Amino acid sequence: MLGPPDPGTSLERLFEESRDAVFITDPREDRILDANAAASRLLGYTREEFKVTPISQIHPHELPRMRMFLEGALRDGVNWTIEMACRAKSGTFLPTEIELLALDSGNRVYVISLVRDRSEHRG
Repeated sequence: MLGPPDPGTSLERLFEESRDAVFITDPREDRILDANAAASRLLGYTREEFKVTPISQIHPHELPRMRMFLEGALRDGVNWTIEMACRAKSGTFLPTEIELLALDSGNRVYVISLVRDRSEHRG
């Protein structure tokens, strides 16, 4: 008889196989902790490059707005969605829609970001 799926494996598969770019970040440290294959396709960085690329390099012109967004997500404890440009490895800026979920573990705050390309929606 089969038991329930291993939640760790299921979450890892969801992360890896998502069509949306998914980032796990530590905003207070300005660090990307992990990113999935869709994130690499979207912005052109390898997974290893993301881990050494500060968040501020991806959003250089919108850091104050990103901080306000994060503070609101932490304060209200809900998902927030914002349109914001991401700088790709090539240096070009890509319009995106970002959904943030802030997770406060007590001593650290982690953010899961789902990022969608919005360039086809420009009019």
